[in-house]
Amino acid sequence: MESTIKEISKNAVTPLLNVSKNGAKRIKEFYIDCSTLEDYNYNDIRESEKHKLLYKELKEMDGPCLYFFEIISNNLSSEIINKIREYSISENAKSIPAIKKNIPESKILYVGKVKRHFWGRLVQHLGFYKVNRTQGLQLFYWSKELHLNIKVTVFEFEPEMINLMEVLENELAKKLKPILGKHK
Repeated sequence: MESTIKEISKNAVTPLLNVSKNGAKRIKEFYIDCSTLEDYNYNDIRESEKHKLLYKELKEMDGPCLYFFEIISNNLSSEIINKIREYSISENAKSIPAIKKNIPESKILYVGKVKRHFWGRLVQHLGFYKVNRTQGLQLFYWSKELHLNIKVTVFEFEPEMINLMEVLENELAKKLKPILGKHK
């Protein structure tokens, strides 16, 4: 049994060693001016003229991804949290990430991971996913009035990293100290 444990550990470490040597497979950065977000609850944002090129590029990122939303406008953590709390108690509010007990004054809104199809996770974070219980930032519903500007950074990894994304997410969150989300 001990040799089996050793073999499992070796197989788990190899993809991490490859990432430590080679880095991510691909990195994509883009910006969201939340004050200009339009309602795509009834139209597919992926097919809109305004967003078609971005979603075409994001659809090429098929593998596991680690990502973070960075606040590049002058908004304070406290005003963002106040808007999110206000939204979260509204009648038709969709599920949002956990609000930390001790809110850091941070420029990182959220750190996340996805096993496949980052583009779908982005739709959820923008607030255009139909299932209200699916957690996301729901930016469309609360960020416009704040004139929030965000830079999104996405790291795509090789498929063998799929079961190790939580390790990277938790360690990145420790370093970046995001305003939202639970990270152990």
